Amino acid sequence: MSASLTGTHNVNWRTWCVAKKFGVVGRGAIYERKSARFLYERYSKTALVHEALRELFHDKYDLKNSEIILKKIKDDEIHVTWLEIDQFSKLAEPILDHTAKYYSSPANLDKGILDLVKARLEKTKHRLICARCGKWERVFQTFEVKNLLVCPYCKARQITATYYSDYDLPKIIRKKHDGKKLSPDEKHKFDRAWKVASLVENFGKIAITVISGYGVGADTAARILRNMIDEEHLFKQIYEAERQYVVTRGFWDS
Repeated sequence: MSASLTGTHNVNWRTWCVAKKFGVVGRGAIYERKSARFLYERYSKTALVHEALRELFHDKYDLKNSEIILKKIKDDEIHVTWLEIDQFSKLAEPILDHTAKYYSSPANLDKGILDLVKARLEKTKHRLICARCGKWERVFQTFEVKNLLVCPYCKARQITATYYSDYDLPKIIRKKHDGKKLSPDEKHKFDRAWKVASLVENFGKIAITVISGYGVGADTAARILRNMIDEEHLFKQIYEAERQYVVTRGFWDS
């Protein structure tokens, strides 16, 4: 079980939580998948990961009874029947939401909800800014955005997007353009702006639609766009990202 859990969200998340308890990670640190996996690999032979696995096995996995079931299958006390079916079961659907890129769920999400999500995203306001010079900026709703975005001042195609009331980002971009030094917080915002600009340059209006989602940042948007299959799948993935954000947001500042 320990070997099969390596690299999974469950063990990464639990390792991150235990690392906070141990003081390895600051209490105010925001969860980041790559960092959590690094912690797991770095401390795999220490008490930190041993405790993370102990908590997982205690809370999530019934190893003792699983062993009993497997032994009964092996001894032919429990018979396994193989059935060929053409639809996923209700038990499989929630698992496939997180593991299969080709499966357009989340489970139990009907067309009516998708239409509401789509309508809300189309009406979301964004402040579009030239990430190159910072001189051009306009506020648009998602449905008003055109696929081809070009700065009228410097002719750059690197157009970034932020929330409509963000008046600081244009100043940060202009400060960077003028060669002035940015503070750590300003640099973080500038780097994020460039990530978004890259997505907008490559995917156009679709990228704007994805980042319209509540709590959907540049990294999450990149993942959704990378796994995009069709429009229905796209909006289901946005909805799932919003749901995950709502579920986990309360732990970010703890």
